[in-house]
Amino acid sequence: MSTKNVADALHIFYELNAAFSDAYWETNDINQKDYFFSMKSILQDELDELHKLSLQDHIYPYEPMNPNLKELSKKLKGLLPDINKHIYRQQTVNKLSELIPDACELFDY
Repeated sequence: MSTKNVADALHIFYELNAAFSDAYWETNDINQKDYFFSMKSILQDELDELHKLSLQDHIYPYEPMNPNLKELSKKLKGLLPDINKHIYRQQTVNKLSELIPDACELFDY
């Protein structure tokens, strides 16, 4: 496992945030919408904190700032095995399947 820097984390988080938005709009189930919105909100809080850093800080190793990321990590790990049951569009499934392990690696501190 290589150490990810702030710039790496931002890239993963932007992609994950977009995938959460896609999943939110692609489902008709209100509980699933709440689930994706909740994950997106936690991730957005972390992005807001990272946006406070200067560009020079993007080379430093990433350390999670939001304590709620542990909860997001649990939700993502729970989603991954049953992702096809919750998300119907294959493009979104593929994107999330690729991003979830990378994000969980960043969250597990």
